[in-house]
Amino acid sequence: MSMTTIAPEQVNSIVWNQHNDPFEILGSHPIEQDGKTVWAVRAYLPNASAAWVVLPEQRKEYPMQTVHHPQFFECTIETAELANYQLRIKEGEHERVIYDPYAFRSPHLTDFDLHLFKEGNHHRIYEKLGAHPTEIDGVKGVYFAVWAPNARNVSLLADFNLWDGRKNQMRKGRTGVWELFIPEIGVGEHYKYEIKNFEGHIYEKSDP
Repeated sequence: MSMTTIAPEQVNSIVWNQHNDPFEILGSHPIEQDGKTVWAVRAYLPNASAAWVVLPEQRKEYPMQTVHHPQFFECTIETAELANYQLRIKEGEHERVIYDPYAFRSPHLTDFDLHLFKEGNHHRIYEKLGAHPTEIDGVKGVYFAVWAPNARNVSLLADFNLWDGRKNQMRKGRTGVWELFIPEIGVGEHYKYEIKNFEGHIYEKSDP
């Protein structure tokens, strides 16, 4: 089975942090292969030397291959559904198992929220922007959202990603709100946003 379901320029858009919707590339994607539907799981893991997709309920693991870049990983899995998978990541002598942030596609901001915000009529927007403990698909974590309409890219910088802007690239919504859910973290993490403008200049901003 072919392991490569993605073009080099798509990988580069993630590696160079130039994609305003990393969910289009990363996470799990149903694809047609040899006349049947399989799942392609992709992850950009800047410090990893090896990675596996773990299906905890089935007690199965699938080794990921590097594709077009030594830290961009992919594997294809034949299964009807692919929910709440995990990634086992080898970094140096250490290994860790995490839920993939890019597996959680449900935005916390509704279309109605965004409509009110665009009109300037969302008087409780502070309840949506910022960092909020929440649960998606049965997994607890923290949902982050920041308004940065003139940014080319926005990433999270935090204790949990060693302040590396490559690891948790955010998705841009229609009104200039960038968002990402980070599973299995709690209240009290120190974080900032790394904001790139269209000239490529990088700014670090505390959450207003």
